[in-house]
Amino acid sequence: MKKLIAVTLIALSPFLLAACNSETEAMDAAPPPAVKETIAEAIASVTASQILAVAGGGVIASGDSGPFPLTISGGDGFQANPVEDASFETLINGVRTALGVTPVTYNAQLNAAAQAHSDDMLAQDYFSHTGKDGLEAWDRAEAAGYKNWKSIGENIARGQANENLAMNGWISSPGHQRNNVDPSFDEFGLGRAGTGLATRWTLMLGSQ
Repeated sequence: MKKLIAVTLIALSPFLLAACNSETEAMDAAPPPAVKETIAEAIASVTASQILAVAGGGVIASGDSGPFPLTISGGDGFQANPVEDASFETLINGVRTALGVTPVTYNAQLNAAAQAHSDDMLAQDYFSHTGKDGLEAWDRAEAAGYKNWKSIGENIARGQANENLAMNGWISSPGHQRNNVDPSFDEFGLGRAGTGLATRWTLMLGSQ
């Protein structure tokens, strides 16, 4: 049984965090034999007390002072060669295990699909789960060799300088966080392209 988990996106400007849960649109666009299922309850942002330590620096609550209720400390942490992507694996699994969800592991095929989408969004100057070629997240996963998937999810972000900030934004949005901690996922891949406000991030999650 295949399950398409809602793809969600996040965009960051210097003064505004804009998040959109494209669940309905994405679910309606899902091709057979994907089963149109959603998670019964959306999981909102975790609190600082729920996570003791992430990436060695812990989680710092910033209250209502800004768009991110949580800040994951620890510097940039982005791997120039994301063969193992250990730093992001630490971030996302810190969030998952704090909520009692099993960890995810790096998958090269999902990583290739995520990187290809980030590269394409940057090269063609757009920000969407639907590629300029009309392909969706599950299409990109299959094209990268992730063919026998049971569930697929995708978060994208724009403008964050490092993976910690991208993860902060996803944590702070219920739609993104639902993907982050969905127990049906057990693998991930992360793509990054560009610099500054043009940076495009793609997180792909899946299970086979």
